[in-house]
Amino acid sequence: MSLGMRIVIFITGTFLFLTILELVRKKKFREELSLVWLLVGFGIILASIADFVIDPLAFRLGISYPPALVFMVLFLLLVVVVLYFSVVVSDLKGRNKELSQKMALMEFRLNTLQKKD
Repeated sequence: MSLGMRIVIFITGTFLFLTILELVRKKKFREELSLVWLLVGFGIILASIADFVIDPLAFRLGISYPPALVFMVLFLLLVVVVLYFSVVVSDLKGRNKELSQKMALMEFRLNTLQKKD
């Protein structure tokens, strides 16, 4: 990989990392969700020097085409991220249902009290 490409990848990862930190600081992004994106930014920063590690590791594992190892790792990471966000969405759906039920009960009680007066 050329030096210019390494610099572009490093700057992109640094920009993403700092942008996420700034969004968290301004309270526009929740902390628990930002951890995943901070790891992505850090991963992009590490990608600028990754070929020094990936090539020898791929050949030790018997993988003749080192980018295949990268795609396999990225695929596994994406599966973990999708699973994490699925858990978050499922939790939010449950909370939303619970809040809707509580609001319906409160409206019923309010209507009952208004009818008594």
